[in-house]
Amino acid sequence: MKLGKHLNTAVALGVAAGLTLGGSVAAAPDAGEYRFGIVSDDTGPLAAAGVSFHNGADLAVEEINANGWAGEGVTINLQVKDSGSDAARAVQAMNQFGADRRVLAATCCILSSIAAAVSPIAMNSKLPLVIYGATRDGLPQEPFVSSVVALPGPQEVALSERLVADLKPKSVAYFFAGDNDIFMARAKAMQEVLAGAGAETVAEITTLGNDTDFTGPATQAIATNPDMILVMTTQQAAVGIITALRQRGYEGQIATSEVISPPAIFEKSGTTVAGIPFALSFQPGVSDSDMAVGFIEAYQTKHGNLPDVYAAQGYTAIQLIAQALKTLDGKPEREALAKAIWATKSIDHNLYDGQEIENGQARTPQTLIVNWTPEGQIELWGAD
Repeated sequence: MKLGKHLNTAVALGVAAGLTLGGSVAAAPDAGEYRFGIVSDDTGPLAAAGVSFHNGADLAVEEINANGWAGEGVTINLQVKDSGSDAARAVQAMNQFGADRRVLAATCCILSSIAAAVSPIAMNSKLPLVIYGATRDGLPQEPFVSSVVALPGPQEVALSERLVADLKPKSVAYFFAGDNDIFMARAKAMQEVLAGAGAETVAEITTLGNDTDFTGPATQAIATNPDMILVMTTQQAAVGIITALRQRGYEGQIATSEVISPPAIFEKSGTTVAGIPFALSFQPGVSDSDMAVGFIEAYQTKHGNLPDVYAAQGYTAIQLIAQALKTLDGKPEREALAKAIWATKSIDHNLYDGQEIENGQARTPQTLIVNWTPEGQIELWGAD
């Protein structure tokens, strides 16, 4: 893999962090293989994102094992159970992980509803669970459930403030996800900023995640003649709405979320999504810390394409578990590992040039406001 000096730097930092002030080696788990479980979304309606989460987790395991980041002689074996974004299958997978005492920790969940369903299982079986994708407030539960996903709000506010400063829209039409309370909350946070700056709401259009025909809603939005259209829905709906708006001749500014960030979306939609701003914390071509560059190179070598923000979150979830594991002595038990994860205040191996955690909840490390170019590159919005 093309990790070069980036991994050498990271390993040196890790070794330094493993020493006490007196120079002696800190706690270390017994050498051997330890199993982590991942409830993946490799199939189903969210597979475009789910595969990225899984690929990021796989790369983290590979790097951890190659560099001893979880302890000398310690290797991680990632056990995979695909839920297909189905709650019943996710619950079954978590029950199986909980019953298998060889599984020391688990990571799961794009959807907040599924994260809420599997969390009680993790707590009852005392199985540490790190959430890699769900964003509902209140999901962490001390000490067994933690999250590496920053809560929605700060990034949406930052994007809204940029839209106000740069475009000064006087009228905005909104597309809401009627069956997704997280996206609804994100949209409302943006609407509050825009309305507070004097932008009139001229339409509020609600769609559902399984909708496929957006002709009518697009026509309805365009008829209000808005300066800007904000699309805050899940991925499939967002792409469909944006496509319908462009096909019906809307040439005004559209803004959306990171759901259009995966390269597969541009491969499918092309210039339809070009120039549309969205906010996230990690993006190849923009994120330039040593660890980010090393991760991007390694991911591209392994998978033949660039990682996205979802791959970064899957990677971070495994890194958090491994970092906590390294602080334990002897043969670690689940409850001790859960407490070590909860006590972690920052993740050493992260792609954001710093990642803080407070009460089991990751905090927004940075906000990058970006867009696709017509040539298929992502750059900082307004870079031209």
